[in-house]
This record gives sequence, structure tokens and C-alpha cells, in this order.
Amino acid sequence: MLTSTAMTALKNCFTDNIVSAKYKVGSTDYQVPIQSAEILSDGRVAIMFLIDHTVAGDITITEVQLYDRNGALWASKTESITRKAMQEGILYRFVFTITEN
Repeated sequence: MLTSTAMTALKNCFTDNIVSAKYKVGSTDYQVPIQSAEILSDGRVAIMFLIDHTVAGDITITEVQLYDRNGALWASKTESITRKAMQEGILYRFVFTITEN
């Protein structure tokens, strides 16, 4: 079994290496920085980024992705999130549970 030190190191690997995100609107990807990356009090890892008003008007986000500092894809999720032109930005959060079986 992994020690708690090893589990924390694995979680820190996520928080230390994921540095950017992309979201897809239509056929275009938009890259944004990570707003926060943290280990939550329950041990899950949360990575958050802001989908702002880079794209004007009503939009539908169809995919979100996380990337490391080398530009390698770490996570991807299909979505269908609609943002109306008059809404504020969308704070998107990936949450990962890391366990040992």
C-alpha cells in the first residue's frame, strides 16, 4: 500500500504540473490559464479555470481540457454548457479522486 506521503506526492503532481486549460466553442479551441489547483480537505484534487468573454455573444462550450507545462493533454471532458451573452464568465472545475485499490 502507498503511504500517505506517496499519495500526497501523486496529488501534488496534478497541482504542480497542470498549468493551462482549453475549452471548445464550435470548432475553435481557446486556451486559458489555471485559476487554482488545490488538494481539497477531503483529499480530492480540484483544478479550476475561468471561461470568460473572449468569445462574444451566446456560446456553447462542447469540450474542456487540461494541459501540463509541456503542452501534453492530461484530461478531457465532453460538455454542453451554454453561456448567454449577458452572463458573467463560467468558473469550471475538474475534480479528481485518487485512490489505491
